[in-house]
Amino acid sequence: MAAIRASQLGMKVAIVEKESLGGICLNWGCIPTKALLKSAQVFDYLNHAKDYGIEVADVNANFSEVIQRSRNVAEGMSKGVQFLMKKNNIEVIYGYGKVLPGRRVEVTQNEGGIKILKANNVILATGGRAKQLFSLPIDGNKIIDYRKAMSLESTTENYGDCWCRRDRCGVCILLSNLRNTSYLDRIYGYYLAS
Repeated sequence: MAAIRASQLGMKVAIVEKESLGGICLNWGCIPTKALLKSAQVFDYLNHAKDYGIEVADVNANFSEVIQRSRNVAEGMSKGVQFLMKKNNIEVIYGYGKVLPGRRVEVTQNEGGIKILKANNVILATGGRAKQLFSLPIDGNKIIDYRKAMSLESTTENYGDCWCRRDRCGVCILLSNLRNTSYLDRIYGYYLAS
């Protein structure tokens, strides 16, 4: 949002974006995760509707549609950021930026070619990436990164269980209900004293 404020203050602004506006949080982290948690919460409410005096029969969750909803929420928010960039006359350049001496930024564009920008001011937002542990490298099979986790096609894929270690976690509940197991038995590395 610094770009929007700079534009409002009369500066000519450009953003260099590697992939999708909104970054990891909006596209792969906070926003789609909250969408998944909302689906899990609704699913849990429906499974306990009788507690509220409401009778609901045959509550089922379609995991691929739950994932698709979360992706759609993230995509819609990213399009909202695109709209804000256009509205505020901010140039968006898709590629990888490198700060050069002399107040210049070299952009290797995604569609090919290199563009040099001259700037009086540069704000760096480096983004994020999955952290690999030395003893547990991301192999795409047993150990997956956030992108894979947020776009699984089914719960039948053998990727382990929820790692959040929270009692009554919505994702744990949703996964366990879809797998027809007790969510407390499925929380990885977390044991409840009886």
